[in-house]
Amino acid sequence: MRPSARATAEVMAQVLRTTASLAFTDGLNPAQWAALRYFAQANASARNVVAFARHHGTTKGTASQTIAALLKKDLLERHPSETDRRSIRLTLTPRGRSMLANDPLNELVAAINGLAPAQHGALASGLDELLRTLLSRRTESGGRDGGALDASGHTGRSGAAAD
Repeated sequence: MRPSARATAEVMAQVLRTTASLAFTDGLNPAQWAALRYFAQANASARNVVAFARHHGTTKGTASQTIAALLKKDLLERHPSETDRRSIRLTLTPRGRSMLANDPLNELVAAINGLAPAQHGALASGLDELLRTLLSRRTESGGRDGGALDASGHTGRSGAAAD
């Protein structure tokens, strides 16, 4: 028997809440963890406040606050751009890189790794299709809800909250 869409959505919401609650750890909040992940993976030209804000669908001001907190905690450091003296490039400090070993997202990764290969494949495929459907519906609605999501599931509107 196939579960109801409502029941599946409720389980998904519970997984998201549980994962989000794990992200308040080691003195960081979910937005700060997201920023550490971003700066660990972004190419050099995208390691700046504007690119981070755009990627996470937030304002430059909100992104700046998150980055300022990580700078103060010695998890990020600033470097002048080699091509544009007005710009700075942000990189993880050694402490920031070591923090990622305790990334709360690792809990979700471990749970997914514990699935049988067929379950993992079905979950990945289903989530990909679900995201595509949500993105398509948001685009078709003309952003009635405040902004369409980009391919990574983030809104492009300037007033969106940080991850």
